[in-house]
Amino acid sequence: MMKLHGKTREQIQAALVNKSRCELIDVIFSLATVEQWFKPSEIAARSCLNKRAVLKDIRDGKFGPYYCRADNSISVPANGVNKWRRAFLVPVRDGMSHDSN
Repeated sequence: MMKLHGKTREQIQAALVNKSRCELIDVIFSLATVEQWFKPSEIAARSCLNKRAVLKDIRDGKFGPYYCRADNSISVPANGVNKWRRAFLVPVRDGMSHDSN
């Protein structure tokens, strides 16, 4: 991947002049998809769960890949959090009414 940080508009234009449409889309995609990462305590608070339960699921691979510089600095990308939370969704059958009246 080319390094564009700190370049002037003209330098970026020169660096991209011979790139294909596909390569340009790859560059744009990589710049547009910087994903937010969450700490276990943040995931636990948003999910109304215990932090230890979240940590166990992270270490068990239920979130997919995660970032860990040290035991006390684990973080998970938003797509991993969403994947994990979808596993808890309970499908609702069509025609079921939530009203008791």
